[in-house]
Amino acid sequence: MTRLQLPQDLRAVELYQLIDTKYFQFADRLPDPLDKLARRKSTFLGAPVAGEFEGVSGLNPVLACTPWLFWELFSILDDECFLEIAEAGMMFVLASIVLDHIVDGQAEPVEEVALFHQALYGHGMGLYRKVMPSISPFWEHFERLAQDHLTGLSTEWKSQSSPFQISLENLFTMAHGKVSPIITTIAALSFASDQPDLLPPIENSLKHIAVASQLLDDVGDWEHDLEVGHNTFFLCQLITPEMREGGEKPSLEELRVTVEKGWQDVEHLRMVMEWLDDCLDAVRDLECPAWVDYVEGYRTLTDENLTSVMGHHFIHKLRPLVHSQSQ
Repeated sequence: MTRLQLPQDLRAVELYQLIDTKYFQFADRLPDPLDKLARRKSTFLGAPVAGEFEGVSGLNPVLACTPWLFWELFSILDDECFLEIAEAGMMFVLASIVLDHIVDGQAEPVEEVALFHQALYGHGMGLYRKVMPSISPFWEHFERLAQDHLTGLSTEWKSQSSPFQISLENLFTMAHGKVSPIITTIAALSFASDQPDLLPPIENSLKHIAVASQLLDDVGDWEHDLEVGHNTFFLCQLITPEMREGGEKPSLEELRVTVEKGWQDVEHLRMVMEWLDDCLDAVRDLECPAWVDYVEGYRTLTDENLTSVMGHHFIHKLRPLVHSQSQ
């Protein structure tokens, strides 16, 4: 995960320091046991880990701190409006994370998590209604993005019941759905600041990084995904026609052989790099240095992974030659 590089602006820093305060004020108002759920680290990680949730500033910055990634573009808003949109977006995105865990079967106990999702969603919606007039074009985009989110989650849920059938189109649909709540924050900032022309390029950039980061994760985690039965686009690319005809789950060793022969990991990491370049191209004419730094962090991570897997492949190719010469 790349970190947020805060703008060198005292006002930006002061507002940013309030975002965790806003979250914990919300948590304090929740009834028992939701207040406890709001403070568990496992609630947002989707895994049974111990410990207290330290605040949204510790999450991937694109999840809850998007306004600061585009500070130079939206700092013309007054403090109250900026922070209300930031809080609304934070709640809305956190609600989407919780809903994703419910759909994935990772929410426990599911009844409490469902209620917590409703609390997050309701609070975020209340803030959006407070700051965005009912006649604002924002609400048209809100409905569009909400539909994208629903379609993405539905596609992901269906893909888990159709082993090794995820297409590139499915990958885009799922990734675009997951990033839609984040884009909603940008839509609110754009219309509140009377800069609607900023929405298309930033939305385009966010969608590119959503697909790129998803594929990057899937390439790195494919062995674990196979072990736990999590279906991904990258795993689908490793399934040969012979494996499909067999109808049984391929073994780890079978897929390792496929990767060694076909270098699919290298091919798909290069795709990730191309999408990250597209992400930067989309905002090339905008002043958003924190966002550029964030994307460059993913480019560095992708380049490191690409160097690593290529090194592995070259060693694998050279090992028989070195062995034969040592005889």
